[in-house]
Amino acid sequence: VVIGYGPIMQMQWKILQPERAVVEQIRRRFECHPVTATVLANRNIGSLDHVVRFIRPSLENLPSPDALRGLSAAVDRIIHALQKDEKILVFGDYDADGVTAGVVMFNFLKASGAHVSLHLPHRIHEGYGLKPMSIMQLALPARIGLIITVDNGSSSFDAVAAAKRFGIDVIVTDHHNIEAGVPEAVAVVNPKMGPPSSELADLAGVGVAFYLVIALRTALRGMGWWHRDRPEPNLKAYCDLVAIGTVADMVPLRNVNRVLVCAGLEQINCGARIGVQALLKSSGVKNTPINADDIAYRIAPRINAAGRLNSARLAFDLLTCDTPESAATLADDLGTLNQRRQQMENEIFEHIIRHLDNRSDLLDRKAFVLAGAQWHEGVIGIVAAKLVARYHRPVIVVSAKDDLAKGSGRSVAHIDLYAAIAKCAHLLEAYGGHRLAAGISLQTKNIGALQSAFETAVAEMTPSDEAGPQLTIDHELQLDQICPQLIDELEWLSPFGTENPPPLFMAREVKVTRAAIIGQRHRRMQLCQPDQCSPPIGAIEFNLAQDAPRLEAFQQLAFRLQWNRYKGEKEIQMIIEAY
Repeated sequence: VVIGYGPIMQMQWKILQPERAVVEQIRRRFECHPVTATVLANRNIGSLDHVVRFIRPSLENLPSPDALRGLSAAVDRIIHALQKDEKILVFGDYDADGVTAGVVMFNFLKASGAHVSLHLPHRIHEGYGLKPMSIMQLALPARIGLIITVDNGSSSFDAVAAAKRFGIDVIVTDHHNIEAGVPEAVAVVNPKMGPPSSELADLAGVGVAFYLVIALRTALRGMGWWHRDRPEPNLKAYCDLVAIGTVADMVPLRNVNRVLVCAGLEQINCGARIGVQALLKSSGVKNTPINADDIAYRIAPRINAAGRLNSARLAFDLLTCDTPESAATLADDLGTLNQRRQQMENEIFEHIIRHLDNRSDLLDRKAFVLAGAQWHEGVIGIVAAKLVARYHRPVIVVSAKDDLAKGSGRSVAHIDLYAAIAKCAHLLEAYGGHRLAAGISLQTKNIGALQSAFETAVAEMTPSDEAGPQLTIDHELQLDQICPQLIDELEWLSPFGTENPPPLFMAREVKVTRAAIIGQRHRRMQLCQPDQCSPPIGAIEFNLAQDAPRLEAFQQLAFRLQWNRYKGEKEIQMIIEAY
């Protein structure tokens, strides 16, 4: 089997087989295409009521904020700060989740009449998270009374202790894994403190910030805080920011996150936020409606580029911009940074794959730790993600600088990256993250030992029946089963992302009736099956290898289905994933 997106790997194709009774129950309940019912059954969504909520997500179905520990204490302390007109510092992060969380918290507090400022640390000069130097250099000189972290803080023990010594209170809002207790803050709001089964356990950092804002608005409403000169904010208008941070941080797009992202996409498609519209225009997005892929591949990379190569403040300024002219300038600046990021990332990626593909012994490893001197810290996480897509195993990419090295890791669905790294803690100076993405720092001399320990940890966590990388197929189709009704219904399952991938289908004995290379790296085709009377279906294969052969037929083909929308028209399109 040759895999289009991973040519050096062989994949096992596994066709899911849901219970026929469940499929038929869904088909009758929703009067939908049998293939749609099959895909819904494959998602293991639960009862029919759960299926209804899945395909018709609504903000009315959001779980209560009461499920988050620490929320009440955080609300009380913020209200005290508002009443006393204390200076509040919102301390964020340099990635899209941290930036959007910062905008949500800053904008709401500002609308509440707070004396508020915001700081987004510099990735290289300051690093991740609230630190003692943040207290000494930022909070003390500005006479801050309350610090609210967003998307960080769960491991900031020394910083919270330093703030306490100087009479500064800290509220931590975060979503990263907790290894050994939490700082002695006024409040720590982190869904990882609750049971893993909690409906809110998978919130992104921006989702946690948004939930604090929901609870705070309700409490202020009860106090009569809102009036004509200080109107109550419409929180639905914040959902675009929540959607961007949630999709960008690769948290599961199920349950509460699905609701929040759907509401956010509605806001983006309304065109309300000037900065987001400028980003879309600058990145060349013309088709509507905007979907989660547009966030993942157009919006989020540009926001992340600011913090990767420069200052995340650029992205904050864009998302809080109120004039189209300045928004356009900032969006173009982010586009330029993103191009630089792509160039640097590609250079490192190509260097690594040349090394790996020339060393067949390395390809037997169950995990990779790959290190280079002076690789830019801001792009190694994306390189790790691309390597996972190519080699289908967990990867940590490390940038070594003198005696200290920093690394960024990504993982495959069945390996909890954070848990694997935790098994290597004795070799690390610090680490943090979640199932699919994590960051580490270590002494350069320990990189070799980390490779061995990390591979051992991954091997221990790999199920014994895991024969190798698998391509999970939702259903085998005949091409004449593909119709407009099916494509429309498959859109019920969007937005797609982590733990809710787009449906993947397969077909056998597919003939290429026409093919052409477009944009140098993409192949557009017309496909059909023998003995079928239906017209050929348009298909596209992205990012071809330079030596990709000309094809006349596929013995078997894995593909996604979608509408190809262009200038108000739409046509069915197959997206080729593997063959």
